[in-house]
Amino acid sequence: MIKLIATDMDGTLLNSDGEINTEIYDIIRKLNNDGVMFAAASGRQLMSLRRKFEPVADDIIYIAENGGYTVCGDEEIYVNALDRSLVDEILTETDKIEDTSLFMCGKKYSYTNVPELAEIMRNPVFGYEIKCVDDLRNVDDDIFKIGLFDNVDPRERTLKILKPKFEGRVHMTLSGYNSLDFLNIETNKGVALKSVMERFGVKSEETVAFGDNYNDIEMFEAAGESYAMRNADEYVRGRAKNVIGTNDEDSVVKTIKSIMEREGL
Repeated sequence: MIKLIATDMDGTLLNSDGEINTEIYDIIRKLNNDGVMFAAASGRQLMSLRRKFEPVADDIIYIAENGGYTVCGDEEIYVNALDRSLVDEILTETDKIEDTSLFMCGKKYSYTNVPELAEIMRNPVFGYEIKCVDDLRNVDDDIFKIGLFDNVDPRERTLKILKPKFEGRVHMTLSGYNSLDFLNIETNKGVALKSVMERFGVKSEETVAFGDNYNDIEMFEAAGESYAMRNADEYVRGRAKNVIGTNDEDSVVKTIKSIMEREGL
């Protein structure tokens, strides 16, 4: 019996315009009534996720910041902030790379020193609570994640530049929208999902996960039933047990409905 469904957002549940199929709200209500929990697992900020699920915002679990901050209601299930000295070192090294911009995600807000980026992240597609500051080093907050937008190619450029400097000390993962994310070495969506499973007594075989990017792979490994989107990279598709349609075909919603029918929900 399935007891927990976790899904990535960008490139997975959301379409290419960043829109959500509102049918998911009724699905979540039905799942909850039948004792099945729903988790939004994303590189996004907690507030951004809550806005996407506003009609059912208090009825789901949030695995935010690629697993760095996981909450259910008022309960913090998993919290793993970066050490301040490590934050400063990442800022120093990323400053050396041209055609990039940074933002940091904390418990209170997200932060950037690029006004144009702040405006982009405030728009309804992302819905971030973000402050524009003069110097990211002066931010007083618990930082769960540093996101680097590479205007060229994060996988072929910034990841190759920074991996030798931080390998074994920082978890670097490719996220949506040309983003390379920095988290604590042991932090990822899979660790956070396992924390949720442990907290609520859910087994791997009772868990379903959906995703489309490299930051979803650990979540695939934690869940007994995993689905990659057809729009995912070949390597990511190969790490899931199943491949479904694209995010522009409402494939997550359709698959969840099929699972509910299979489970008699």
